[in-house]
Amino acid sequence: MKALFKFVAMVAFLVIGGGLLVYAASRSLDFVQTTLPSNDQALGYFALLATSGGMIGWLLVFLYRADGIIQRGTALLMVLIDFLGEAALFTMDTLYRSGENGLVGQMTQDEIRMVILGMSALIAINIFATIVFELGRMEVLKEIAEGAARDLVMFKALARIEKDSETVADEMMEDIFNQWRGNFRSAFGSADKLGLGQYQTKPPAEPAAKPKIKFSLPSLIRRWKKPHTPITEPELVPVETHGNGNSPTPPEENPT
Repeated sequence: MKALFKFVAMVAFLVIGGGLLVYAASRSLDFVQTTLPSNDQALGYFALLATSGGMIGWLLVFLYRADGIIQRGTALLMVLIDFLGEAALFTMDTLYRSGENGLVGQMTQDEIRMVILGMSALIAINIFATIVFELGRMEVLKEIAEGAARDLVMFKALARIEKDSETVADEMMEDIFNQWRGNFRSAFGSADKLGLGQYQTKPPAEPAAKPKIKFSLPSLIRRWKKPHTPITEPELVPVETHGNGNSPTPPEENPT
């Protein structure tokens, strides 16, 4: 018996909630379609995504997809906003149709314009809520936090570099100047490299060629076999003079 009552209660809940939701959605759709041209009446169904359809959608998102305080808070808030928008819109449509039937005073143009602006704002809020919901994912929040920390470190590093750049420049200037001076001397350290010492001069005279002494093997052998005759001084013979000493007298031969 208790199970039967639970089933009846569930059916009653669905009938009441679903029936009233269909009624409210139909009245909201009726008001939206009055603002559209006759050939664009089907677009009015999309407007229900900001009222009754949006309320059910955000409720499902809150129950089964939202993760983290930002996503859950956004989904729950949009459930309440869409509910209020649905209630306001079907109430305005009831007043509008009742005024046309003469039951109540007709709505003025300013009142109708305010309802239209409110409906447009409700649609815009739903679109903005989808963006906030996606940005509220934990992965996105983690990336945002890490990016902010990285940017902070980078900004401080750049500030430190800018502050110490003059000191570093002074320390490096001596080495840079010495290196430049060495490279400049290597490239332009002579008159020839500057183009100041390049003049046309006569080539130096070539030395006279020495006569070449040719030797052949037969001539060397002949010169080696030829006996060397020693050169001696001639023997001096005393000469005798006769009489006046003008004519020499030959020496006498010794008889043997």
